[in-house]
Amino acid sequence: MQYQLSTCHHDADAFTTALRPLDPHVQIALDAPRGRLEVLANATGNQVLDVLRTLDCDAVPLETEVHISGGSTCCGSCG
Repeated sequence: MQYQLSTCHHDADAFTTALRPLDPHVQIALDAPRGRLEVLANATGNQVLDVLRTLDCDAVPLETEVHISGGSTCCGSCG
């Protein structure tokens, strides 16, 4: 699941820590300059959005996946 984030503080560790109760094996990829977050977790999109809101971070699910370095759409060639 990929999200466009609001202007909240983009902290990968904070996102991971907050999402871990939903899935202890959660993985995220954060493109902070563009405000994009990818979440790989055993959780629904609404559950993820609820957690992001607890961090005062408004997020909108992306309708079309975008490349996020290190994320599931990453081929590894940009390096």
